Amino acid sequence: MQKVQNYVRDHYNEEIRLSDLAEMVGMAPVAFSRFFRQRTGRTLSDYIIEQRLGHASRLLVDSTQTVAEICFDCGFNTLSNFNRLFRKCKGCSPTEFRESYQKKKVIV
Repeated sequence: MQKVQNYVRDHYNEEIRLSDLAEMVGMAPVAFSRFFRQRTGRTLSDYIIEQRLGHASRLLVDSTQTVAEICFDCGFNTLSNFNRLFRKCKGCSPTEFRESYQKKKVIV
């Protein structure tokens, strides 16, 4: 499990295929998918999306990149999909998220 989680963490911005991860640990894709869900309580795709959104959130707060640049840098294929998933997970749009953190920053 650790090997797969490290791979996803290090390659979140690339295309990650179930078959590649299953091969990495010597399992069939279907068996690996079931195993991953039993061990983590979530699907592999949900885990990958969580990793990507975590990196995107950090970039929204810490960088001046546009939302579109962050979207593609974090491995999402379309801006609309990124916006939809971000809103579902965080409860606001990426732009709203960035603005709310900029308001909270205190410059000393």
